[in-house]
Amino acid sequence: MSSGAALRRDGKKLVRSPSGLRMVPEHRAFGSPFGLDEPQWVPDKECPRCMQCDIKFDFITRKHHCRRCGKCFCDKCCSKKVPLPRMCFVDPVRQCAECVLVSQKEMEFYDKQLKVLMNGATFSVTLGTSEESELMVCRLSNNQRYLFLDGDSHYEIEIAQISTVQILTEGFTPGEKDIHTYTSLLESQHITEGGNTRATGMLLQYKEPGAQDVTQMKFTASEDSNSNKKQSATWLAAMHKAAKLLYESRDQ
Repeated sequence: MSSGAALRRDGKKLVRSPSGLRMVPEHRAFGSPFGLDEPQWVPDKECPRCMQCDIKFDFITRKHHCRRCGKCFCDKCCSKKVPLPRMCFVDPVRQCAECVLVSQKEMEFYDKQLKVLMNGATFSVTLGTSEESELMVCRLSNNQRYLFLDGDSHYEIEIAQISTVQILTEGFTPGEKDIHTYTSLLESQHITEGGNTRATGMLLQYKEPGAQDVTQMKFTASEDSNSNKKQSATWLAAMHKAAKLLYESRDQ
């Protein structure tokens, strides 16, 4: 693909919605997998009272819509304005107390973990059932839609095609209780989370475009130096957060 085509594909535009100004992708299909759509607002005629404290709306007590959930609240129950990058808002927007807590937790991912994933880390990567491994740098693409793996070989894994993420922890094998596991991110399957032991690797399953079978990759943290090992563990912890965000976003 030419650089011009790539720029057009990843281009952004400024749009105004009832909720505020948003910087969104030129083409919806190329949006971040971590993004959320704006909710439909509860119609004014359907909310004569605050959906939190039940106070009746009148000329003095005005109604406000939470930009994250779309429900109706009084000013007291929906007064805070906080950033909402998952909906591409340019400025902080009004949210109810419950949504504020969720958005504030997500800001750690956007402020810290997302940058870690984009900076990348070095892993020993094994494809499928092969006994051969290759030292590769793995990073999240700038548009957040792909994992890029670069070594002697090159792979591009679309985040939307990932079905299973298992973060492996020190001293345990797949299937034991102290493994952080987020399975079937795109389907309705069970989710479990283990303890806080050090992350040492990752099992990733995904479908390549046009393929029927699932491809599996195993990532093992680099042992080249303590700094590389620490960087790899930090990257895996960030990937764990990303997987959790994707899983939970199915219900939002």
